[in-house]
Amino acid sequence: MLPRKLPGNSLRERPSREDGAAMVIALVMLLVLTLLATASARMTLLEERITGNTQDRNVAFQAAEAGLRAGEATLQVNVLPPFDGNAEGLFEAAAPGADPVWESVDWTDEDDVLVRDDVSDTPVSFVVEELPPVQAVSLQFPPQVDEEVYFRVTSRGVGVGGNATVTLQSTFKR
Repeated sequence: MLPRKLPGNSLRERPSREDGAAMVIALVMLLVLTLLATASARMTLLEERITGNTQDRNVAFQAAEAGLRAGEATLQVNVLPPFDGNAEGLFEAAAPGADPVWESVDWTDEDDVLVRDDVSDTPVSFVVEELPPVQAVSLQFPPQVDEEVYFRVTSRGVGVGGNATVTLQSTFKR
């Protein structure tokens, strides 16, 4: 007696056509993983750029702050240099209605601005502008009128990459 065959045991009894659903699902999963990896890489690159720009701006700010302090230190000497030649970073007050000096000066020209490279890691540039005199009236009797002299110190700092620029100003009374 021959052994009896059970249905589904032989290769010939399997369906001749497979659906291939596993392959389609695997390809969709690979596509989703590829999209996630690409998005993650782009996000990492963007965060890296943001960090670099923030660091560059911070360096520019620190350089501008150092320039501002150097400009104020220039004004704290006993005898001030003359402000009549509009040269070497020391400027007279701009004419009424004219652009302020710090907007019209060429920050890349070392003949127009004062450049110091001993106050920070990067060279700092600044200008000192003598402002028009201001009359101050005291509340004493009899009133006294004093002419106080004010200066505007403007400093410009540039980051390491040259893309970030920070300009700071202070008003100095002497």
